[in-house]
Amino acid sequence: MKSRSIKGEYGIDYAIGTSGVRNFQELLDRRNQQLAAQMADTTPEHRMEFVKSFRGVDFINDAASENANGIYMALSDRTKPTTWITSFTDWNSIGVDLLQLIIQKVNAIVFYGEEDDQTRSFIEALNIHHEQSEDLETAVRIAFYSSRQGDEVLFCPGTPATNCAERGSEFKSSVAQL
Repeated sequence: MKSRSIKGEYGIDYAIGTSGVRNFQELLDRRNQQLAAQMADTTPEHRMEFVKSFRGVDFINDAASENANGIYMALSDRTKPTTWITSFTDWNSIGVDLLQLIIQKVNAIVFYGEEDDQTRSFIEALNIHHEQSEDLETAVRIAFYSSRQGDEVLFCPGTPATNCAERGSEFKSSVAQL
């Protein structure tokens, strides 16, 4: 018997009518296998992407992070002491949960871009080591030298970008230059 490939919703509708699907659970299992295969093939670049480890410091690229929720998701996943590279300035929008994550998991903050007074005051109030850089390449160097072996550097800007792929590629290029 020739095997049939079931793809997409049309394929699932077709499978319901064939004798190949004996029960509803088999249909669900097929659909779950299909979704898992699609997700494995479409892991988005610049979303919690391991870049490399350099002298015991891991570099993680989350350039696709564009808001406080993206920062929360990235930090909630961290298991190592973290140096956070960010350009986030909307400090009034963060909730208590995100604030607790920052305090618990972040050892140093490297702010890149133009730092305003509110950002400086907020970061200083956190009592976390912080530095500022005008460009991402320098921010990566500062983050590396602010980290210890076994730490990780998380690039998670938390700000909208016209091109996330471009800023993610810039981060990876900066890491490669270490």
